[in-house]
Amino acid sequence: MKKSYLISVFFLISMPLFAQNDLLNIKKNKETSHSLGAGAGFTTGYGISYRQIFNRIGMQFSFAPYYDRTTSRFSTGITLLYTLGKTESTTLYLYQGNHWYYVSQPITNTDPITNQETTKRSTESYVNNGIGFGVEFTVAKNIGLNFMTGYAFYDNFNMLNVTGEIAVYFKY
Repeated sequence: MKKSYLISVFFLISMPLFAQNDLLNIKKNKETSHSLGAGAGFTTGYGISYRQIFNRIGMQFSFAPYYDRTTSRFSTGITLLYTLGKTESTTLYLYQGNHWYYVSQPITNTDPITNQETTKRSTESYVNNGIGFGVEFTVAKNIGLNFMTGYAFYDNFNMLNVTGEIAVYFKY
């Protein structure tokens, strides 16, 4: 009885020590889930890009505003990611990208007969939507290079064609 009591006390005392050691190992081996960088794509948008991965599912946001006295241009992308598999230096994933593009700028036309110029404002806005797969190559400890390809609906779902996307991220 005394022997089983001592074993039980030893087990209860040592269990938090093992758990603490496991927590330290988890923190050391924890992968980075946040990424900040730049990307360009027909369905993911272009500009400054932020990405976060939660286990296998992730989201990516891209944004590039431009404004001067005459022109306004915005690219906004929201992309969903699903990790299929990983190795030490690569990650394979599926993606579904959504890109909204807006531009408003003056357009000058010249009449060929009278040589008179007329200026009017042109505004264009459209959505591109795509799906495909991507590969991230870890080229340095915290640097990832991403290539994505698939199919996309362009110009508010009026045209279907292949698509390509690229991004570079600093992972933290």
